[in-house]
Amino acid sequence: MRVSLHQKAMAAICGVCLLALISVGSSLWFAAATENDAAAINVAGSLRMQSWRLTEQVLIPELVSEEALLKLIDVYDNSINSDSLSWLVSRNNELGHYYRSIHAEWQQQMRPLLLDPQGRELFIKQVPEFVDNIDVMVKALQSDSESKLKNLVIVAVATLLGILIIGFFSIRFIRKHLLNPISDLSMASRLVSIGHFSNIELPYRRNNEVGQLTQAFSDMSTDLSRLYDHLEDRVAEKTEALATSNQALELLYTASHHLSRAPYDSSFVSAMLKDWQSLLKLDGCHLCLSGVADSFRLQKITLVDDINPCQSDSCQDCIHGRKNAPEGQLLQQFNLSAENHYFGFLRITTTGCQELSEESQRWLQTFADILATSLYQSSVKTQQQRLLLMEERAVIARELHDSLAQALSYQKIQVVRLKRKLAKTDVYDDAAGVLDDLQNGVSSAYIQLRELLKTFRLTMADGDLEIALNNTIDEYCERQPGIELSLDYQLRYCKVEAHHQIHALQIVREALTNVIKHANASKAVVKCFQEPDGRIVISIEDNGIGLEHVNSVSGHYGTTIMQERAASLDGQLSFKKGTLGGTEVYLEFEAA
Repeated sequence: MRVSLHQKAMAAICGVCLLALISVGSSLWFAAATENDAAAINVAGSLRMQSWRLTEQVLIPELVSEEALLKLIDVYDNSINSDSLSWLVSRNNELGHYYRSIHAEWQQQMRPLLLDPQGRELFIKQVPEFVDNIDVMVKALQSDSESKLKNLVIVAVATLLGILIIGFFSIRFIRKHLLNPISDLSMASRLVSIGHFSNIELPYRRNNEVGQLTQAFSDMSTDLSRLYDHLEDRVAEKTEALATSNQALELLYTASHHLSRAPYDSSFVSAMLKDWQSLLKLDGCHLCLSGVADSFRLQKITLVDDINPCQSDSCQDCIHGRKNAPEGQLLQQFNLSAENHYFGFLRITTTGCQELSEESQRWLQTFADILATSLYQSSVKTQQQRLLLMEERAVIARELHDSLAQALSYQKIQVVRLKRKLAKTDVYDDAAGVLDDLQNGVSSAYIQLRELLKTFRLTMADGDLEIALNNTIDEYCERQPGIELSLDYQLRYCKVEAHHQIHALQIVREALTNVIKHANASKAVVKCFQEPDGRIVISIEDNGIGLEHVNSVSGHYGTTIMQERAASLDGQLSFKKGTLGGTEVYLEFEAA
């Protein structure tokens, strides 16, 4: 943080004033605190004398004058309850304890003994001890006053020492930060006045007014030297900058032209990254992309010949710029945003902790915007395709419901009516088996049709495959609370067409349906990840009874339908024993 000389000078002055204020304040405090000390010591000392006078008064009983004795007792009461001592009652320290003890002893023991002629002899015996207690209180009063004086001396010495230290460092500071730099500036100005612009050294470098002045003077002499001695180099630099700008514009045009026709091409994007790194002389350059807007799961895209996969499980630190650059390098990040949606970032590293020029940063940001726009258009296109598929499937579901579903419902009713009528005839026993098979067949067909309608009404209008899978898991958890279902989604950026997403989701739903109906499982896990060669893998694994028992169930064609859907994905579907002990459905297909 920059602290100006003015602020430092004000701080020194305020420091001296504060110390002086502390010194004066401590003196005033001492004067106020010791105002009653002398009177208290005087009165406390007089109590001893009055104690002996009272003893002398009652020493010879025949000479005791009651009137004189009462006067002496009143004087003693006035002394021990005087304002000089009564303030000690509220003190919680040792001094207050002494006063309260002496006061209580006088009121409860000594004074009653004096008033009782029979107790005066006992009073004479207790007076020495009573006077000793008064002596202790007097010494405590004296020690308290001496302690206050000692504290005053310590504060005075400390403030004096602080003022001397501030004065010493202020003189040293003025010499170092004002006198010496001004002397160097005066000498440098004489050199500039005679035409010597180079080799001007101003060693003073501070973030204050004088430092800014010396830095400005040095920059001025350097600029003048550069203007006079290196005009040709400046022309060459400008020419090189124009050439770089031209190449950058060509790269931007190529990226815009290519990505407008092909939403995403990993080899092309990697080649573009390599061109930017070469053009801007970057140490590192890579992209982290997401095919879904505002996703926190990104895929790292590096140069063509740079094999550096990202092993991080979470992209939060990178997205929010909390990842530190390697030592000696500077890291800069350019967000990929389009239409208020976030698709990742472009990250570069440079050597020497020197930032790129504003123009270079604008080029990279423009390139990032082009990529973001392409990804946004691709996501919109995928969304439109998904909506068209959903609309088409909804039409089919509606037609099936209005035709075949109603026909099957009618057939179910008719079979029940036929069964009731035949039950009243003699041929019922012979036709009962056929009727049961017919009723079971119609009911099974109706159930399969309902599942088919539910599949056709499946929606993926919003979000992506991960959101659809999460919704499916939640749906099946509500449908079968006794089974623990979970999703392990590890896919990052990979292009999956809308119809591929629909088929993959339906395969997962069919597999989960088999788990619920036939596997007798208590746990199932859906995993989605990508192989190093780019193939997408979706596996559904359970801890149920195993595949051989499921295949033995007749009348179910779920696995055949799943195989057909896998074929429509140009993928492979296999069934094997899983690590959980049950069946694992393993789907593998190529990304778009």
